[in-house]
Amino acid sequence: MNALLLGTALLTAAANAAEPVRIGAAGGVAGKVAATPRGGTAARALASGGSVFHKDAITTDAQGRLQVLLLDQTVFTMGPDSRIILDEFVYDPFTTKGKVAAEVTKGVFRFVTGKSAHGDPKLTKIKTPAGTIGIRGTFGAGKLDADGNLLVGLLGPGADNDADENQGGLEVSNDKGSVNLDEPGTGTIVKDGEGPSDPFKLSAKDLSDLETGGGSGEGSGDGSGGGASSSEEAGSDLAESKKDAGETRDTGETSQDNSELSTFAAQMTSGVQDRFAKWDDVRTIESGEALYYGQAPWNLAVCDGGACANGSEGEMTFQMNIDFGQRTYGGSGSSVFANDTDANANGGNPVNPSIAINQESFAALSGLAHISVSDAQHTAIIDILNDGGTANKATATLSYNDSEFIKGAGIATGTLNEGFIPQ
Repeated sequence: MNALLLGTALLTAAANAAEPVRIGAAGGVAGKVAATPRGGTAARALASGGSVFHKDAITTDAQGRLQVLLLDQTVFTMGPDSRIILDEFVYDPFTTKGKVAAEVTKGVFRFVTGKSAHGDPKLTKIKTPAGTIGIRGTFGAGKLDADGNLLVGLLGPGADNDADENQGGLEVSNDKGSVNLDEPGTGTIVKDGEGPSDPFKLSAKDLSDLETGGGSGEGSGDGSGGGASSSEEAGSDLAESKKDAGETRDTGETSQDNSELSTFAAQMTSGVQDRFAKWDDVRTIESGEALYYGQAPWNLAVCDGGACANGSEGEMTFQMNIDFGQRTYGGSGSSVFANDTDANANGGNPVNPSIAINQESFAALSGLAHISVSDAQHTAIIDILNDGGTANKATATLSYNDSEFIKGAGIATGTLNEGFIPQ
């Protein structure tokens, strides 16, 4: 069954189905990355653009790295010698309600929460041997060292940002205690057999451990930190903070250049090799006409009011013009459209959702290069990526809802090509 999970009832059905359910895609893959399905022993190699499925256990080797983008726009990034299990995923794109749970058993990991995580932190969580991280609308990182100690850092977004991001937080807990991280740029340590430490300001070494996996991962733990940049700047980098890069909360800590934390915080929104572009990134390309084009599976998950448990097989196409010189995107055939004509999908009746992307200017846009287009039945979300080059890829998610009877969704990655869409 290739249907995407769009509700609790579908998750139950998927758990009993013979075929895995696709819940996202891999990107920024480097080194050897393998995924093993639930209850399986045979691992498959993962490449950029490859599908990831509910209950997949994903591992990286000593040079391995990847990004996992889920349908609700949750992003997990795994460093070398790491392992993550995509334990639970329930998401309805029409209400943006859902639940995401993953289990990390070793290595370095980063996370950017999607639409499911802007409420109760119990609805988005990462389980580890040392404790559980409940996440509420934010991005951060963690590291499990060889001794089983867990370092967790909250990187943002902070209260001072202009990307319409609410300030989020983390709740780190185990059977010994619990602690909340509410200020970006702070962290906690969970040592074997102990509860989480009191929050402390992340040091330069802590940030290095979280970024590269080097060092012991025990952190400073005393707030002296060696001069990490201010928590506000860590959080607001996501939204192109207007704070002066030289400002720090603790004036006694000046050895760490704040720009290093700003750079690191930006990387939290992405994979090791690729990341979501900002409009400032896109504007560094000063001329040229191009288009993003990609295709991917697109599947009905609800047919005639019931789950498509018999499996539906469709395809979506994403195409979008971008004029770097004129600073515009969309127009002239730019759209995200799909079809599901499989006889199993809707009693043999074709379903062909489509939504146009109108021409708009990005000359004055700030923050992430994120585009959202919707009407009564469709929602298309496009994110431009820096994937080995500036703005050279884009992901598109297409969701469709025809009242209570037909629902479907899919995600495609488009690559940058010269010239506009042929007319």
